[in-house]
Amino acid sequence: MQRINLWPNPKFDPTGFHVVKKGGDISKYMTGGTLANTRGEYIDLPFACEVGVEYVCTFRIVSNDTTNKSIGIFSGSTVEYPSAQTVGKYTIRFTPTANDTRLAIPSGMAISELSVEAADTYDAALGGLPGFFSGDTMPRD
Repeated sequence: MQRINLWPNPKFDPTGFHVVKKGGDISKYMTGGTLANTRGEYIDLPFACEVGVEYVCTFRIVSNDTTNKSIGIFSGSTVEYPSAQTVGKYTIRFTPTANDTRLAIPSGMAISELSVEAADTYDAALGGLPGFFSGDTMPRD
């Protein structure tokens, strides 16, 4: 299977796709391959995901000075968080429950290397079974 990143601007190029869920332009937060949220509220990055299908989101937190705020995948009334909120690379497995799936990035956090893809293509690329068989739910560096 071919791997397809559902986030159309993984290198956070300000001249590429830069519209958030509610239609706001976030290009001014993109520099040097990162998205640095310096506004006072969360930035929601929408994903075109199918309800009931498992996906994998990977990203690198490059800086985090948030207090009592968390990055996470939101879909309907469900939310999935990474294993930690510190600098490093993280993987979140999620299954959308509604057609509003998004990665919510809190103010004060910067991320890079964002990828969202179907779990079956992600697992095949790793050359093995899905992560729940191997216990692969921890961050990768």
